[in-house]
Amino acid sequence: MSSVQNRVVTAVMDIIDGMGNFSPIRRGALGTGPGLTCEVAPSTVESVFMDKNSYVVLDLTLNGKHSNLETLSATLNNIVENLTRRREYPSGDGFQIVDISHGAPPYPTTIGREDNGEWIMAASVFVKYYRRDEQE
Repeated sequence: MSSVQNRVVTAVMDIIDGMGNFSPIRRGALGTGPGLTCEVAPSTVESVFMDKNSYVVLDLTLNGKHSNLETLSATLNNIVENLTRRREYPSGDGFQIVDISHGAPPYPTTIGREDNGEWIMAASVFVKYYRRDEQE
């Protein structure tokens, strides 16, 4: 069984994939062609309650690569705006996402351009979720 954190990341990736971007999003490093990836950055447990449930702020880094800078920028901006302006978020086994907010910096940033002409950009969002223990 996967960890609660991985289930939260998968839920966010499912939202992103539902946006119809130029590429499906996946975990890990960017490949050799156009693509979108996400990975967990150092995060924090904000609160732990008496029942050992907790409120977690998960820093999720989004990376993209594309030969057209405008396409890449528009895609990452759309992802960040869609995630942070939602009014409903998914829940699953052991979690309820309660909010997604802008990371630092608040909007996608150009990292650089590869020798093959493909641009790389990055963005960050904070996924705030309630982690609940389903065990009795």
